[in-house]
Amino acid sequence: MGALRITKKSNKYIAQISVEKVSHIVKGDVVMGVDLGLKVPAVAVTDSGKTFFFGNGRQNKYVKRKYKAKRKKLGKAKKLKVIKKLDDKEQRWMTDQDHKVSREIINFAVNNNVSDIRLEKLTNIRNTARTSRKNEKNLHTWSFYRLAQFIEYKALLKGIKVEYVDPKYTSQICPECKKLNKARDRKYKCSCGFKTHRDRVGAINIINAPVVDGKSLLA
Repeated sequence: MGALRITKKSNKYIAQISVEKVSHIVKGDVVMGVDLGLKVPAVAVTDSGKTFFFGNGRQNKYVKRKYKAKRKKLGKAKKLKVIKKLDDKEQRWMTDQDHKVSREIINFAVNNNVSDIRLEKLTNIRNTARTSRKNEKNLHTWSFYRLAQFIEYKALLKGIKVEYVDPKYTSQICPECKKLNKARDRKYKCSCGFKTHRDRVGAINIINAPVVDGKSLLA
């Protein structure tokens, strides 16, 4: 604590110092579920039903395709150093997107007096995530863990508690009658009459899912 570190990157010097920030715990019982995905990076729903969709999945996939095409051309030319720089640039872009989305989520939570944010436990999310075959490559190159980590530390700075829940059936259980249904495209519809966006269903069910201890680094 209080240690100073100076580093040099791209001919620029960066000074970093560690400080302690005291956070006041938010009082209340407003819970918010957050569902992470590809087409919609994050969907947040409060226990009163307030909902917000965060990020731009189409933009994310477009940028990743662009970098992939560039790497393919460079690979044929065997420009390995340039490829490495391009990889670093893409990772910086992805990290920046996660920072922006996580910041927006926390702002939404603060504005709605949320005291507890719940996320799915990340173990094996790549095996259970709801995605099509054409999105499998994007699924394996996107860091769900990093986004969850950003949400967690930003929440703690605001005094908001973060919990992780069992992700089993969160995308299938009807929030009204508890019947299991599989969504078609982005729409979820149950025979009881309940219908909404499929990712919103996940966020609603995350609010009421069993809380589990710990989180995996695998995602």
